[in-house]
This record gives sequence, structure tokens and C-alpha cells, in this order.
Amino acid sequence: EARCHDACKEDRRLVDQAAALLRRIVPARLTHGAYALVARFLGALMICGLVIGGVFALLYYRGADSSAQASVAGALGLAFVALMTLAAFAAWFFILAGENQRTAEGETERQTVMLLDEIEAHQRTDAALQRAKEAAEAANLAKSRYIVGVSHEIRAPLNAISGYAQLMERNPALSSRDAVRVIRRSATHLADLVDGLLDISRIENGTLRIERNRINLPELLNQIVDMFRLQALAKGVAFTHEWPETLPVWVHTDVKRLRQILINLLSNAIKYTNAGGAMLKVRWRAQVAEFEISDTGVGVAEADLERIFEPFERVGGETGVPGIGLGLTITKLLTAVMGGELTVTSELGVGSAFRVRLLLSEAPLPAERPAAERRATGYQGPRRKILVTDDDPTHLDLTREILQPLGFDLSFSRDGPGCIELARSGEPDLVILDISMPGMNGWEAARAVRAALGESVAILMVSANAHDFSRTRREDDPHDDFLIKPYEIDDLMERLQTLLDLQWVSPAAEPVS
Repeated sequence: EARCHDACKEDRRLVDQAAALLRRIVPARLTHGAYALVARFLGALMICGLVIGGVFALLYYRGADSSAQASVAGALGLAFVALMTLAAFAAWFFILAGENQRTAEGETERQTVMLLDEIEAHQRTDAALQRAKEAAEAANLAKSRYIVGVSHEIRAPLNAISGYAQLMERNPALSSRDAVRVIRRSATHLADLVDGLLDISRIENGTLRIERNRINLPELLNQIVDMFRLQALAKGVAFTHEWPETLPVWVHTDVKRLRQILINLLSNAIKYTNAGGAMLKVRWRAQVAEFEISDTGVGVAEADLERIFEPFERVGGETGVPGIGLGLTITKLLTAVMGGELTVTSELGVGSAFRVRLLLSEAPLPAERPAAERRATGYQGPRRKILVTDDDPTHLDLTREILQPLGFDLSFSRDGPGCIELARSGEPDLVILDISMPGMNGWEAARAVRAALGESVAILMVSANAHDFSRTRREDDPHDDFLIKPYEIDDLMERLQTLLDLQWVSPAAEPVS
């Protein structure tokens, strides 16, 4: 093919061979970049010389007699020199023209390659943009499902809280026992929902803290069984449980995380089961507990078993089933953080079985019953002063209702400057500070109180933002402890007991240590 210039024939052309010979004879510094042009020029000039010389030789031997050979030879010699001079200029001109053509062709080829590379880069960019578009659309769809799911999960308990509150407001004589129980259960559900959303962020950031609680394992399992037995009964499905007699009573683990794992799995088992039933089976061997939650529900296809652990995924489920698609995600993450293992086997239309293996070290029996089983009505020793600061009057009223019956000397402030002024004048034993306040926030107020009163006052920080306490506590932090809203009253009592070194008094006048 003419346009390839014999590229497939390496070192076969006469010019290439001459160039190779020239490179061997002439030093490389002289031939580098110019040997090809010189070789072509010399070759062309040699050809011109041979042609001109041949023609003149023919004319000399055939056209001249012996008497005029000397004059003819001189004339032909002069003509040969003149023609060779012209041939040299002509050869160099054509060599340069050919070189320009090759340079232009090389530049065209280079531009073509660059254009093809640019087209390929544009194709890769278009593919990346398409993938980003699909990811954005998937994220937008997940966000929509998330908003719908969260809205449902929040509105259901809010409706129960609002409804019973309105009934109690309209009819004060109405028995409040059932209403209080429903309101508390609904509030706990809302708190667990918020904690579940935050747990994913904590786990991804590496800030989730695993506690080592000493818990009564059969008691915890019985509480969970009682909770879901009613849920299964209301749906018309069976719920059974089974654990060995050798199951230890007291073990060490994070009770909140273990409860959350079991509740998430049991909730899904009953939620997606319309016929048959669900079962909680516990096995125990060598300090390792295996919790198996099985059901006869809709099941999951084998191809979707990995997807069910992704956030907001609702694979193989029924439409209208409550939830936001975070239960299994949180469960898998929590199991991994606790050093356990979560496995699943499922068959579409037959049912599923989730197995959680956790190391639960056995704990010795307690010497006395826990203090949480008794309600304190006061404390021993001198009266303690507590300063409560919160910009929300409702929270101040709630704290007053909790602490005033216990005999504390209470004072209240709704902003940071007021807290500092009351702290300097009243010198309280404990300051309870909300972090989020207009103007001076709780951290600034706490540092000012600490600077004014030193270590003689204990500071308890309270916040509805869990991220305020996600980092590790530093030595220069002004607070001694913290609580995250909404908090349990028992948690508040525990903080007070520790910070103020209190000994609670129960209704039977026995000290509660």
C-alpha cells in the first residue's frame, strides 16, 4: 500500500541501507537527526551523476572522431560539472520537499491519534457522567423512600402520643395507666429510630462506643419475647422461642446493642410473615451465643441476599410494610463492631433464617439486687444545690418535676449569662447545662463556670445532638459527664449519684447505693 512507505519492510530500502552504512562510518553526533537527509541526498546525487555520466559517455564514444576527442572531452567535462551542480540543487530540493511531505504526514498522523485519544476520553467521560447520573437518580430514589419511610415511622408513634394526650386533656378522670404505657412505648420507639439513624453515622466514622454491661440474659430474652408475642398474636402468626437450660444467667455485653440486634431481626421476621410463624432459638457453647431468628415469610431470592443489608433496600418485601430499610444494615454493622458474625439463609416463598454469633462472657452472680429495681424518694446527707440551664421552659419544668420531690435545692436559668451569674452567687454543687442555646452556648457557659468556681462544682452537659459527644473527651473539657436527649430518668439518677456522691433512700427507708 503506497501510503505506508514500505513500513513493513524494515532496512530493505536502499536509502535505509545507505543510512545504516553512514551511521557506521560517521560519528553518531554528526549523523543524529541528519543522516537520513544526507543519505537520501547522496543517493539521489549519485543516481543523477550516473545518468548524466552515462549519457555523456555515450555521446563521447559515438559522436566524436579521434581528432576532436580532446576538445569534446573538455566540453563534456564542463557540462557534466554544470549539470551535476544543477542536479545537486534539484536533488536537495526534492529531498527537502519529500521530507516536508513526510513531516506533514507524521503531524497528520499525530493529530489523528490525538483526536482518537480525545474521542476515547470523551467516551470515558460520557460513561462516567452516565454512571454518576444513575447513581444520583438511585440516591434520589433512596432519599424519597427514606423520607416516606421515616415519615411513616415517626407519624405512627406521634399519632399514639398525641391521641392519648388529647384524651387525657379532655377527660382528666380517664385512667392514665394504659395511656402512659402507650406514650412511653411510642416515645421509646421514636428515640430508637433516631438512635438507629445516628448509629450508621457513628459506625462509619468509627465513633460508636461499645459498652460492657452486666446483664441478666434470660430476663432480657423474656422481655423481648413478651414484646413480640403480642405483635405476632395481633397479626395472627405463631411465635415460639427456645433456649437451653445451660444458658448462663449473667453475661457481659452491650445490652442496648444486643437488644437492638434482636429486635430488628424479630421485627422483620414477624413483619414479613403472613402465615406460619417465627421463632427465636438460642444456642450456647463455650462462651459463644448463637441467636437464630427464623420465619416462614416471603423469603429472599439468593441473588438478593447481599442487597438486603444495604441502606434503604426493601428486597422481596411487600408494599405497605412499615420501615425505612435500615434495620438489617444497622444489625450487620453492630454485629461486626461487637466482634460477631451475621449469616442468612433464605428461599423465596419459603422463609428466612438469620443467625447471629456473639461472644458473651459469663459473669458471676450479683451480691445484691440492682438499684434500678428500687425507686428512690430522697438521699442521705446535706441538701445539695443544683442549677439547671435550658432555653426551653418545657425542659426546665420537666427537670423540676423529676428533681424537686427528691429534696434538691433547685435554681433555673434560660441562658448562658444567667447561668454564670447564678453559679457565682449561689455556688451550686452541680450545674446541668443544655448545649444548644441562643447567644452563649452551653460549652462557653460551662467554661466560664469552671473558671469561676474551679473543680468545686460538677458540670453535666445535656444535648439533643449526639454528635456533640461523638469525639473522645479531652482533659481541658469543662464538663464531668453528659446526657443525650431524650434520656431515661434512671440514667439521670445514675449521673446524679456519681457526680454528687449520693446515697439514695428508697420508700422503705433503706439506703440505695
